[in-house]
Amino acid sequence: MTSSQVECFFAAAKYNSFTKAAQHLYMTTAAVSKNVLALEKELDVTLFWRGHQSLSLTPAGTILLESLRRNRINFSHALEEARALTRDISGTLSIGFLKGQMLDDNIRTLLLRFEEEHPRVELRVVWEDYRWLNEALADNRLDFVEIMESAVKRNPKVRYLPISREDTLLVMPKTHPCAGKAGLTLRDFREDTLILLSESECLYSEKLVRSTCLASGFEPRLLYAPDLDTQIFWVELNKGLAIANSNHLMANGRAVACAVLPELPPEDFVLVWNEMNANPLARVLLDEVSKFEFSDFN
Repeated sequence: MTSSQVECFFAAAKYNSFTKAAQHLYMTTAAVSKNVLALEKELDVTLFWRGHQSLSLTPAGTILLESLRRNRINFSHALEEARALTRDISGTLSIGFLKGQMLDDNIRTLLLRFEEEHPRVELRVVWEDYRWLNEALADNRLDFVEIMESAVKRNPKVRYLPISREDTLLVMPKTHPCAGKAGLTLRDFREDTLILLSESECLYSEKLVRSTCLASGFEPRLLYAPDLDTQIFWVELNKGLAIANSNHLMANGRAVACAVLPELPPEDFVLVWNEMNANPLARVLLDEVSKFEFSDFN
């Protein structure tokens, strides 16, 4: 039984005519008749007596009409109660992001819709390094974290859903000789210094950077910045290069250029939550996520 079949049945019963029902529904007479016939076939009952110029409900049709009317009223009442409960939902939901990471289009749209649907829920957002985010998620100081999939996929205590895919870029000052060139590989930068963060929020760890460079045939020259601001400052002052994703502050400065290299694959970002989280609002957001149609990954 489809909604179209039910609507055609209601209209035909109201007007005692397939033609008038069709005019009311902005459909063709044949389409209305076809929907009613399909409903009769599915239910294995005759709903209308069909005369040459008349249409009337059979006893079975009358019983079905009254039953559907009662169910429609009950459904409308239940829907209004559900919407009222939704409007009454209140509390706080906390979400963490990596320092320097900008909101991607998918998470921004999701949170905007969530705020529209649940205006009494306060969204608290923090930007911290990976270690802090991981610890806060583990002890439920945070309800959700958006982070790279590679950072959580081996953690059996969390659940996650893909949100976006970001290119991994080599970031250099605009004055670098390779800035703007196409067809570059990591080996083209073997004489450059790579600036890493000494903190745990960096996209590429020292181990991964070394292994990637060694696979390209050279030992990297590394310089460690104490914090993200210093790392950005050093890159812009031509003290070295850095690795960042396309949605990171590092890759979107006016004084830098970026290169997509074959040795640096794109990174999937995911929305992560602790399966032991007791905040009921976490489930509310996950319900919204289940209805959200994410755009194709970048």
